[in-house]
Amino acid sequence: MSANSLADRVDRLCAAAAADLPLEWSVRIEAIRQRLHSPMRIAIAGRVKAGKSTLLNALVGERLAPTDAGECTRLVTWYRYASAYEVQATPKSGQPFAPGFRKGEAALEIDLESPDHVERLEIGWPARSLTAATYIDTPGLGSLSPSVSAATRAFLGIDEREPSQADAVVYLMRHAHVEDAQFLEGFRDAGLPMGSPVNTVSVLSRADEVGAGRLDAIESARVIAARYMRDDRLRRLTGEMVPLAGL
Repeated sequence: MSANSLADRVDRLCAAAAADLPLEWSVRIEAIRQRLHSPMRIAIAGRVKAGKSTLLNALVGERLAPTDAGECTRLVTWYRYASAYEVQATPKSGQPFAPGFRKGEAALEIDLESPDHVERLEIGWPARSLTAATYIDTPGLGSLSPSVSAATRAFLGIDEREPSQADAVVYLMRHAHVEDAQFLEGFRDAGLPMGSPVNTVSVLSRADEVGAGRLDAIESARVIAARYMRDDRLRRLTGEMVPLAGL
């Protein structure tokens, strides 16, 4: 970080404020400083079966997140860089613990006796792609289990008093539904009071399936994505829409 960079100026401002404020506020400011120097937190969100876990695996470069036909992601799961392989579970009450795990052929297999009692998972992995960004796989919106969707909304600061824990969102959709726009509005309002879409990228996912998998499916998906971006409502909520086949 250069001495005159915006991040460095914010860091100096936080340090000066922490020295003049009571301990309670100093602790909060120190947390801001730590986040400032940490990799960007990018949440991958979308409706159930939108292809979130498939995209995450593609970004990391390994098959870590399960991608079967059901609701794969039922917990908010962080994927961060670590020099050694490690998994930590944070329960809804009690102390964090390290469950057993193994690398399966299709995904990372984690031993959790009571997943419903776990608040979040953190997976540390020595992947080069995780040095610049921490990816967070979130449960699908529109789940048959309201608590599953609620976990995503709480993590992103929607319908909650706490701010979003993510710096940016990659939002997957197979089609642009009203519910998608409502979610993006909620994330914008939770994280950016000024209403800027700069921290949101939308993905037209599973683009290879457009038109029943025709040879020109990706090109057709590009045309659809461009049409969506001409919609005034969506254009105010997302910086870009990218057609993508995660596989």
